[in-house]
Parts: sequence; C-alpha cells; structure tokens
Amino acid sequence: MTRRNRYDLEADDQARAEAVAAAEAILGGELGIIEGARVLSSLASRLVGNWATDPEFQVFGALDTETDHLPVGKVRELWDPAALAEKDATVQRIEAESRAEVEEACRRLIARYRGV
Repeated sequence: MTRRNRYDLEADDQARAEAVAAAEAILGGELGIIEGARVLSSLASRLVGNWATDPEFQVFGALDTETDHLPVGKVRELWDPAALAEKDATVQRIEAESRAEVEEACRRLIARYRGV
C-alpha cells in the first residue's frame, strides 16, 4: 500500500473542491450541462480512478464521451459561425435531454464531497 503524503491529501481536497464548485455551477446555470460534464469527467481520475465504476461520474464521463465533438466553452471562439450555428442545435437538444440526470448526479456529488 502506498503511503499518501500531505501533498497528495491536499491535491485530493482540491479536486473535491473543484468538483463541488463545478457541480454547483451546473446547478446554478453558470456552466452548461456538457461543459460541466467535461470538467467533472476530467476530475474523475483524481477522485475515483475509473469513472465507469462510479455512479455519478458515469453520468459525466458518458456525456463527455458522447459529445466530445461538440463545441462548448472557450473552444467556441475558434469555430466558424455557420458551423457553430449547426452544432448549437445539437448541443441544446442533448443538454435538454440530459439535464435531469446530470443535475441529479451533481446533487449526489455535492452531498458526497461537501462535508469532506
């Protein structure tokens, strides 16, 4: 068993704080569903190892994987406006379809990590 040092524990705390902040931003409408799922998916390896084995991170990881071709966040600045308009309809549809599941996973994630 590998001993964890103070820096590992601080990094874990930071990852949990980032996850809670991202989940709260999704619930507050400050971060889009897909963009937020990408943020949370990127934190999975630091928090749970394999996202596919964790109920909450399964939601975020699956959505991230299914939508990795769609422009959200800062990358939108690099896209052609006409192409962006085409993809926006898809983004809106997917976000509407997955909103309830992602928001529930966010609530469970906040409950899990807020008190830690």
